[in-house]
Amino acid sequence: MKLNNSSLKPLYLQLKEVIKEDINRGVYKVGQQLPPEGELCEMYGVSRITTRRAITELVEAGILQRQQGKGTFVTASKLKRELIAVNGFSEFLTQTGKMPQPRIVSTTILEADEVIAAPLQISPGTSILQLKRLHYVNDAPLVWETVYYPLTRFPNLEKHIAESISTYQVLKKYYDVQPASNLKTLQVLTTMKNMAKVAHPAPQALGV
Repeated sequence: MKLNNSSLKPLYLQLKEVIKEDINRGVYKVGQQLPPEGELCEMYGVSRITTRRAITELVEAGILQRQQGKGTFVTASKLKRELIAVNGFSEFLTQTGKMPQPRIVSTTILEADEVIAAPLQISPGTSILQLKRLHYVNDAPLVWETVYYPLTRFPNLEKHIAESISTYQVLKKYYDVQPASNLKTLQVLTTMKNMAKVAHPAPQALGV
């Protein structure tokens, strides 16, 4: 794709918008490396100065990240900011036009220890459901999620959890609950190999 040299909009801004659009369309996925500068110059018919300025501004915006000696990669910073919101991950992706692909890793009933009980505002020893899921976008693994739900508030929740439906939708449908607040701990991992090394993924505790 060649940029419009006759446009009043500077070429670096055009290139910046094109790369952002390619990221939104999944041409470049989170964690994926962009082509080298020289290749981008040929692809879009621009100079290295133009390409470098567009890339620099995308790096400053947190959309791309330069790794010394490796290249420039698409980051997950925007997703990280959005995940802090109360709405669920599936809802966020649906709003952005992407199809969430959650895969349940495990559902386990445990007794809450003091660390988990405190944010859930329950007593230690209370039965909780530990839900572990791996979220895919465009068939690429993106988010590992560990969530805890108090079974005193959501009895039999483990029976309603399904991969084809959002947990937030389950809470609304079966428990007439609209989550108003939650506590999330986020950890950014660059590869699935790194994720596999995490013995205890960062927890997310949800209280209503």
